[in-house]
Amino acid sequence: MKYERIGFIAPSTCLSLKEKPILRRTARLLKEALGPLEVYYSPHLFSSDAEIDHVTAPLEARAGVFKEAVRELDLIISVAGGTGAEDLVRAIDAKDLRVIRERRPLFVGFSDFTFLLNEIYHACRVPAVYFPSLKVGKGDFRNLLALIGGEEIVYKGAAWLTPPPPRRLTGVPIGGNLSTFVNFLNRGVPPRFSWKRHILFIEDIQVDVEDLHRLLAALRRHDVFAGIKGLVVGTLSPPGKGLFPKKQQREAVRFVRSYLADVLRDRRREGRPLPILTVSNFGHDIRRNRMAVPVGGRVTIFRSRRIVFRLDRRAPRA
Repeated sequence: MKYERIGFIAPSTCLSLKEKPILRRTARLLKEALGPLEVYYSPHLFSSDAEIDHVTAPLEARAGVFKEAVRELDLIISVAGGTGAEDLVRAIDAKDLRVIRERRPLFVGFSDFTFLLNEIYHACRVPAVYFPSLKVGKGDFRNLLALIGGEEIVYKGAAWLTPPPPRRLTGVPIGGNLSTFVNFLNRGVPPRFSWKRHILFIEDIQVDVEDLHRLLAALRRHDVFAGIKGLVVGTLSPPGKGLFPKKQQREAVRFVRSYLADVLRDRRREGRPLPILTVSNFGHDIRRNRMAVPVGGRVTIFRSRRIVFRLDRRAPRA
């Protein structure tokens, strides 16, 4: 697919004015690499709503930009996380979803954009990329360009929390920010997935062990762990800066394994174990080699902890 028109939107929190050079740099690099004819900038990239200052504009205005973007742009990049992207789901209608299915624009976003990435994959079978598009190094940028260009990209996991799978594990990546993914599922009519086709990727920030307990309990209520092919755990940062981030990460990871101990036992007895792999480059505050995860794409994980992603332009059935 050619990316002739790319655009930057801000459905959640705005950028600061001092980040304008970073935005321009990213646009320039994309334009040089992809050769688009036009770059669009949302009018809300640096603004705050008068009533709710942690979002960029009223819902109607943010939704208007989104609706125009899906009709006009080929590559749509959310510039920041924060809070507010999930508001757009209330404004997206059947016509918008039909346009997305037909035009198949590629969405790139991070943090609370998890909600929209998974919604678009689920409702339209259009893959998307979970990745912080700004403030990235050259290596990260090369990986992103390779991924959206249809190439495979490769990372290395940190450690298996469970015995590794007997053979390579292949599935559809899903997930992103854990808190937002739980919000995505916690609806009156939850989205339905064939979990056995999926490998769940989770990361979060400002969560402690008790927060993790509640979030994992919610996933259990949705029968996620009973079905998924595998679980990949990124960084789980506690509130505050903390003096011992590595120690806190180890504690969070130990809790994940302890909380899922009965699930792991039962699935082993059933002959379909749940492999859990930790990675150190998926999450917030990662300084290099940030992982770009193609939600609705394809991932293969090897016993050696080698992780291979590919962005299929037509996502498999959710």
